[in-house]
Amino acid sequence: DDSTHTYTVAGRVVPHVTGILNQLTDYSRIPPDRLEIARQRGKDVHAMVELDVRGDLDEAALPEWLRPVFAIWRKFSSESGIEVISSERRVYHKQYRFAGTYDLKCTMRGQKGVGIVDVKRSFMAGPVIGYQTAAYAEADEDKIQWRAALRLHEDKPYKLELYDDKNDFQRFLSCLAFYRLKEKLK
Repeated sequence: DDSTHTYTVAGRVVPHVTGILNQLTDYSRIPPDRLEIARQRGKDVHAMVELDVRGDLDEAALPEWLRPVFAIWRKFSSESGIEVISSERRVYHKQYRFAGTYDLKCTMRGQKGVGIVDVKRSFMAGPVIGYQTAAYAEADEDKIQWRAALRLHEDKPYKLELYDDKNDFQRFLSCLAFYRLKEKLK
């Protein structure tokens, strides 16, 4: 359910990757109104990339602030040779019972095989992004060979950050265990 960011499998609610990892990132110093604007703009950037990948983007309808982001996205696409296999795909890990939605499954010049790219407006979450992409990679049915985050921001050049720490998924599982413990104690 997109409106509540709730994932269900066979009628049962399951925890989602970003909800599990929220406990690691402190946004309390950001004024709520600024945080909401950033959240909405992040959603808009994701929607723009998804529509462009599907060939359904109406460039003329983009709001003014999003036009430079689109130009940056197109520059990245051209320079990286990205070939998107799927976008905004929901995944579920049967063994560990968590779900999530990754942004892009793709191939890219300079990377071997298939990878997952998470689109961000900032890298504020730091290494937590590595845990996030590791969770998506482990939940996907294909063998994901690399993981990355792509920063797309209207005031900055794009930046691709690769995540290759083999311990990222174990760290995610620790967060999942703590999340479940907190839920149990409520």
